[in-house]
Amino acid sequence: MTKEIYSCFENYEFFGEFFADIDCNSGRFSGKIKYSPENGLQLEYCLSDNGAPSSCDRLFGILNNGKLCTLVGPFDFESGTHHHGKVLVKSGLHGFYYLLIDSFVEKHETVKLTHFTFNGMQEFIHPQGSTNQLKYQLEPILTTNGNNWELEVENTATHSMVGDNLINLIDSNDQEAKEKLELALKKIKNDHPQSSLYLRKSLKYAFKYKSEFKLNAEKTIDEITKIAGLFSILLSCPKFPEEMFFYFDDNKKQGVHVLNSICLEHRTIRLAQKEISHQMMPLNWKQLDMKIVLSRWFDLYDDFQVISVSHQYETGFRTLHYTYSDIILYSTQLEAINKDLGGESKEKYAKPIEMYASIDLKLKLETIFKKINKHELGSNISTLRNELAHVGIPKNMMKKLSIEDYMEIGHVLKLIVVAHLLKKLDISKDNINQYQNRLIS
Repeated sequence: MTKEIYSCFENYEFFGEFFADIDCNSGRFSGKIKYSPENGLQLEYCLSDNGAPSSCDRLFGILNNGKLCTLVGPFDFESGTHHHGKVLVKSGLHGFYYLLIDSFVEKHETVKLTHFTFNGMQEFIHPQGSTNQLKYQLEPILTTNGNNWELEVENTATHSMVGDNLINLIDSNDQEAKEKLELALKKIKNDHPQSSLYLRKSLKYAFKYKSEFKLNAEKTIDEITKIAGLFSILLSCPKFPEEMFFYFDDNKKQGVHVLNSICLEHRTIRLAQKEISHQMMPLNWKQLDMKIVLSRWFDLYDDFQVISVSHQYETGFRTLHYTYSDIILYSTQLEAINKDLGGESKEKYAKPIEMYASIDLKLKLETIFKKINKHELGSNISTLRNELAHVGIPKNMMKKLSIEDYMEIGHVLKLIVVAHLLKKLDISKDNINQYQNRLIS
């Protein structure tokens, strides 16, 4: 990865000159690119040249920091404000999909290789407080592949130069050992006078992805978003590609920074940046066979896209409307799970609960419904779903439940649906139960 980072969680502004045709000097106009995780990517523009485009799919630009860039739209400059004076001026603020920094990238160019990082992955893989115990390794810590794709996870590190002062950073209660170390360092320096010594400041993890298909930047971002969705589920916390770096297959040797317009709610950003300790995560890297998990996820994504999106864009905030929606959504998914398990129609809620819910999870549901009746869980969930989803049915059960009850029911049903996915990812029952129990509250 490069030293310069454009993070999806930071704010940026770039002033520059923009144009639709690389080979034409007419129609160029000034503008300012604004980026924030809440508002995404926006171009503030002012067009007075008649040669400027009315609409286009992408723009090229030269920024005030000397970098080239490509903005991917589409753009419609007729939708902004028009000022009719001596000169017709079009101005406004226009959103766009993503920004490629450091190069002009044509529509036909495809991505050969991409590097990217996710927020919070360090703690998932290894406790931040003990990274000094890990040795940096050049070879990937994980390599997996599937149909026409390959994914690697590798170390990235930052360093500071210490030169001849390294001995000042090391101490020992054994004076003789300290003196021997100092002599050894001096000998190394004498034997290798051109060498430089560095002290590692951080050790992180990055992903490297490549596809045999010729994917453009947009499709590549989609593939990375799928991987982000998986880790959002495993960590039960929103995950986004924090830094993306693309290499294109048109013999360009330099990589290109990518800023994607994610447009997140403030609550989602706060959850995404919340620090969680390695020991308290619902699951962590060492408990899983990530080679299998990642490989299977790409085959399962389409069936579990809804659950992926719900985790990735979680806000941690619920209204009564949202709790109703959660129960309808996840109870409907229980019906699909029951079919997948070969259950009968009458078991559409009971069988998935019996198959996947931990003891604590069942107890949570039973405690809520015991306040109302002594019916079985499957029957109660069926009744509640029907009252929520259908007009004209008496709302007897709905009137007896509080918003806290609705929230708990929706949350438990969600954890059961996730358990079905985790099983398909070849995660053990013990780890699935751990996942549920740590997230039950």
